[in-house]
Order: sequence, then C-alpha cells, then structure tokens
Amino acid sequence: MKYVLGIDSGGTKFLVRARAMDGSLLGEYTGLPCRHYEIGEEKTLRRAEQNIASCLSLFDGKRTDCVQIAAGISGIDSDEDAAIINRIYHSLAGFSCPITCLNDAELTHYTVTGGIGALVIAGTGSIAFGKNASGESCRVGGWIFSILSEEGSGSYITRRALHHFSRWMDECVEETELVRLTKKRLGISTRKQLMDFATQIATPPWELPSLSIEVNEAAATGDPYAYAILTDAAGCTFGLADAVVQKLHLYEEEQFKVGVWGSAIVKSKIHLEEFRRLFCEKYPNVKIVVPTEDAAEGACRLALSLSQKNQFQA
Repeated sequence: MKYVLGIDSGGTKFLVRARAMDGSLLGEYTGLPCRHYEIGEEKTLRRAEQNIASCLSLFDGKRTDCVQIAAGISGIDSDEDAAIINRIYHSLAGFSCPITCLNDAELTHYTVTGGIGALVIAGTGSIAFGKNASGESCRVGGWIFSILSEEGSGSYITRRALHHFSRWMDECVEETELVRLTKKRLGISTRKQLMDFATQIATPPWELPSLSIEVNEAAATGDPYAYAILTDAAGCTFGLADAVVQKLHLYEEEQFKVGVWGSAIVKSKIHLEEFRRLFCEKYPNVKIVVPTEDAAEGACRLALSLSQKNQFQA
C-alpha cells in the first residue's frame, strides 16, 4: 500500500504519522526527540530510524511503498543546520522517495495558514514567520531563550510572574492571587528560598518552570497583575506578527491570515482575545486563525500535496 509520512520533530517529542494516498490514517507513533544539536548526527539518525520503524510496524508498511516524507524539524536555523538535517534524513535506510525537511516554524505556518500569511508561535519561546503570494518569506524573533527575545512566550510570562513575586517579597505590592499560586507552585515563602531558586535557574541548563497556568488562573479571578502580564504578552506577540505582516505587505491583500500556535497564546483566553483585538483594530481585513490540527497532520497534508505535484510533473 502506497503511503506518505508526516513528521513533527520538536524539542520534546518525535511524532510520525502515516496516511494512505486517500488520506486515511494508517498509524502514528510518538518517540524520543531527535535534536541533532544535542545528541549528534549518528544518534539522531538512529533514533529517527527507530521512531519511523515503530510507526511502520503498526500497519506492516514497507519503506519502498512510501511516496513522500515531509518533516518539520526544530533546530534548522541556518544553512549549516539544513545541510546536516538533509544529510541525516536522506540517509534513512530503505527509502527512495522524495524527502522534504523544513524548519518546524515553517511547517506550523503551513499547517495553520495553508502556506500564505503570517504565524506567531508562543510556546516556551516565541517566533513569527510568514510567506506572501510571491513566495517571499521572513521570520522575526526566535532568538536565544531569555537573553535576546522570546517576547510574549511562556518563558516571558513566567519571568514576569517571578518579578511580581520578588516585589511582593520586598513588600512593594500586596499579596494577590498570583502570589499565592506562585508560592504554592514553587514551594517558596522566604527570601532565602527565592534567592536559591533564582541562582538555580540562572545557571545551565537554565531550566525555568512554567507559571503560565498560574498566571491565567489568577487573571481569571480578577488579579490585576496577572491580567496585565497576559495583555502585555499579547502586545508582544502582536508586535512579532505585525512585523512580519509589514515586511511582507500582507495587509495589501483583500484578506490575509494571521495564525497563532503554542500553549502560551492558544490556551490563554485573555492573551488570544487581546491579540485578536489588537490585530482587528489595526487591520479590518485580517483573519485570525486558531489551529484545528497538529503539526504532524500539516506534514501529512504537505506530503500528500507534494506527491500529487510530483506525479503531475512526471
């Protein structure tokens, strides 16, 4: 049976999904992440092979029956990264079909917008990407975590919450619901504990626990500080996406799409609605698109589209 593979290779997991040429689901498998910049080329290839093999075993798929692979992969941020990734994936044993590898932000952009428009991602970090009808593309943000950018992301929201918590420790603000939820989440109630915690997250590997849930819960109760954090985050994500809209002149279209992706915005009603308000206020012709499928599904759709195009050209 002929089929395509769609792959979403992110920072926390490797999701591979197989669909028949009529679009029906054959199987999917979630395995360990394959971050070449952390584990090297050889181990990345070996792990990708294992993940794909586990998916194929679900429907007795033969590698020679695969007609297209499309993969969105985190860590493709330069020509050098692209060369490494292409070398890895074109070394997959037994596959003779075309293999398309692209940055995970590009895949997400295709998944949400269909390929034309702008997209802002606000998960742990943040980035905006876009492409216009002429094929021009650009990206804004996506710099090193907590140092250069990540505006409006989960990390940004957490840092703002921690700043508010430290001001409460200094008795500069009253104890609010956000303070109470932060204390409960982190188990911190003294200055010494906060200093130890700050020292811990300020050293490698810079692991910052997310406080996005606590901020949203506090905002829902009317906590003004938590609400301000989320509306400020929306201003940041709006700024990222608007820069893409301006650079690509998307606003000149009769209608243009701006997609959103990532838990910091999609799972936050306040963040999303403020983002929507800012865009609709500036651009009456904008359509805000919230995802209805995951990136692996977008990869499958792209693979099916590419296979049909290749068949037509042949």
